[in-house]
Formats: sequence, structure tokens, C-alpha cells
Amino acid sequence: MTKSNLLARHPLNSPFAKAPIVRLQGQPVLLFTEQHSSLLQALEAKKVTIFSECRSGFCGACKTRVLSGRVTYLTEPLVELKTDECLPCCCIPTEDLELDLSPEGATVVTYPCRKTRSQTQAASSSRTTPNLKAIVLLEQEAIEE
Repeated sequence: MTKSNLLARHPLNSPFAKAPIVRLQGQPVLLFTEQHSSLLQALEAKKVTIFSECRSGFCGACKTRVLSGRVTYLTEPLVELKTDECLPCCCIPTEDLELDLSPEGATVVTYPCRKTRSQTQAASSSRTTPNLKAIVLLEQEAIEE
């Protein structure tokens, strides 16, 4: 089966598929989409430092430990791999994936911090608290007069 046939049949090409999130030691780094031809290419586009040589599964230089998730191989690697290893040069993630690579220097995904309901309520109550104190003080002054 050719690489293009495998990519065409990949679950990501379903109109209802969720693109896998790739994390490096817990830090989300990229959303893997069909625009990436391999995991290695996607990681390099995000400035992740990963050593590679052959780029086709022959040498094993890019061998990486998988902490969670699964990959599918575009070409069968010739390097012997353990069950918790992958070759990013010739695979793509089939689900959310966490790799044992350093996110240092990588362009990471960041999300704006949203306030939770309790934080919003706490902020609003802290704003009203001085007003309540002022009302109580005014009432006490009125009573004393």
C-alpha cells in the first residue's frame, strides 16, 4: 500500500474525526492534521529538537519513547522497536499522543486563561464588599445622629 493510499484511509480523513493532539512531556505542542506528511515533519515545523537521518524508518536515529497514545506507520520500519517506542519519520498519530521529548524551544500551544464561575463570583463579591461596608457605616452614622 502506498503512502498516499494509507493517508487517504487514515481515520483523520473522516469528516467527523478529531485531530490528535501531540504533547511533549505533558505540554501540548501541536494538533496533527492532514497537512503534515509525518510526525517528524509536524514536530520540526513546531521547532521541536529531534535528531533524524534517513527520514524513512531505516536508521532509527529518531526513535522516540511514547508515553501514551498510538501511531500508524506509513512505511514499515526496519529498526527494532519496543512497544513504547516510535519512529516519527515514518508514522502519524492515530489518537492523542504524548512523547518523551523536551518541549524546550518548541512553539507550544497556549490558551487564554478563562475565569471559572467561582473566580468570577469571588471577583464580583470582592468588588461589592467595600460598598456593603460603606452602606453599613452610613447606616450606623445615621442611627447615631
